[in-house]
Amino acid sequence: MPTYYVNEAAFALPERGFVDRTLHRLESPLPGAEDPLNIEIRRVPMEKGKSLRQLVDAELTAAKEKVNGFTVVKEGEMTMDGAPAIVLRARLRAREEVYYQLQAHVAVGETWISIHVTGPSAQRVACEEAFGHIVESLEWRS
Repeated sequence: MPTYYVNEAAFALPERGFVDRTLHRLESPLPGAEDPLNIEIRRVPMEKGKSLRQLVDAELTAAKEKVNGFTVVKEGEMTMDGAPAIVLRARLRAREEVYYQLQAHVAVGETWISIHVTGPSAQRVACEEAFGHIVESLEWRS
């Protein structure tokens, strides 16, 4: 049986061909803001025959259709602990509020890791600071 690890434990899974689609959500209150700063880290398998760029482009197209006012305002590339990453900054609306979002997308082996930092647009500096800490301190584990 394969062993599955989480921060607090490890356990055996039955032989059923599980696919790891882990989602971590963290939040931190922001001074003077009703909504917290949110960090979301998602892990999904890379689709066979598709590049990271193709997967990210498809996700952005879907976000533009599903998320109110979703607009990419800046996009680029960087390296995160030696792995090439697609990074972007976006704007979106929810509950009559404008939000700011930073995203990093990385292919680590056969896994697509995405990191999103989101907060109220007025808290853009806090979002940039949190995102910067993540991408500068990130170390991949093998």
